[in-house]
Amino acid sequence: MDSPRPRRTSPSHPHRIVLAEDDEDFLAALEAVLDAHGDLAVVGRARNGLEAVELAEKLRPDLVVMDIEMPVLDGVEATRLLRERMPGLPILAISGHDYEERVLEIRAAGASDYVRKARLEDELPDVAAGLAAGQRQGVARDADR
Repeated sequence: MDSPRPRRTSPSHPHRIVLAEDDEDFLAALEAVLDAHGDLAVVGRARNGLEAVELAEKLRPDLVVMDIEMPVLDGVEATRLLRERMPGLPILAISGHDYEERVLEIRAAGASDYVRKARLEDELPDVAAGLAAGQRQGVARDADR
């Protein structure tokens, strides 16, 4: 059963985020971008989809940022599992590829929104903060950006 999450934030109570990304350098960059936003705190880092599911179940974050292409269990399947197990958990999909079919797959699996890796610095902090605060943006904002 999905437990309610706090939707108000302050510097002493930022929104808690689990990151799922298989590239260690990019994972560190994601964490830096999110941690620079005062209302966001990375509380877990997963290198594949299975780790992301396990960490989300253990840590009960306010948001999961999920890469689409990962080993062991890809982001689409991990999103599908999290949606089944934690239906109220927002999931923000990210990808460095412009494969519209993969974006549609993760959308169908239950992703709350999508940001291309090329737009992360511009979009990720605000989209992540909005989702963690309970705003429900659509995945199809602009998959071609």
